[in-house]
Amino acid sequence: MFDFAKGSIKFIRGGKYPFCHSVLVDDRNRAVIDASSDKDKLEQFKDLGPVNYLITSHAHEDHLAFNYLFPQSKFCVHPFDAPHFENVESLIDSYGDMPQEEREKWRGFLENDCHYTPRRADLLLKDGMVMDLGEVKMEVIHTPGHTKGHCAFHFIEQKILFTADLDLTKAGPYYGDRTSDIEQTIRSLERLKTFEVEIYLTAHGKGILEGDPEHIDRYLEVIFLREEKLIDLLSKGPKTLDQIVQEGIIYGNKSPIGPWDLTISERMMILKHLSCLESRNRVEQEGDVYVLRN
Repeated sequence: MFDFAKGSIKFIRGGKYPFCHSVLVDDRNRAVIDASSDKDKLEQFKDLGPVNYLITSHAHEDHLAFNYLFPQSKFCVHPFDAPHFENVESLIDSYGDMPQEEREKWRGFLENDCHYTPRRADLLLKDGMVMDLGEVKMEVIHTPGHTKGHCAFHFIEQKILFTADLDLTKAGPYYGDRTSDIEQTIRSLERLKTFEVEIYLTAHGKGILEGDPEHIDRYLEVIFLREEKLIDLLSKGPKTLDQIVQEGIIYGNKSPIGPWDLTISERMMILKHLSCLESRNRVEQEGDVYVLRN
């Protein structure tokens, strides 16, 4: 049933988007983190006994698909992301500006494919909070950048760190939401490196990694490589935002995934890189073009 287990900590891999991997705690207080993996396995876990806590690491569509299976569980999220679970329009707004037609696609996808069900948080997660689940003591780590309220979870005695959507994949970090932030993403990842653990569990990709900070360093490097590619492009001459986006520095020429138009995400993330470069006086905007400063 489980793809990984260490004591009371269990791990279930999910399928491709819009799903993710789940972490389960089978202790005196039972918990599910990111209930968006395998519906049948999650139901089997639920059948073994009451699930006291339903924890969602952050407000993204691929982390909430099976939350509806646990209506009696205490719902736990960070306060910054909590409003997005209460109202589907709030979640869509968090993704950034988009045409009405795109909003309608997202609304249908969230409600029909991701089973979005409005829900108010019963417990608001806070950085440093330690949840006593029995033998398992789980520390909440607020790791903003991916979303404003993104959290990772440290299983103290088991020396396991669930990094959620700071997922250590080759694709690199995502910071394309309205409140996503590159600098916060970097700081959050640097902070995760300070936890001495034996296992990293992640929400996507392979999902189970040795607790070696080099995995985080490689993930961080993707951010810096993206910036280098952007600088190299601008070194060849001023470019409009559309021209930069067409280069596909982040996603190449990948096709949309469901309603997720990667071109929009590419634009949002490039804008954040440009903003960072402008703040360091490396780039300036002149009319419709961005110019690299010497």
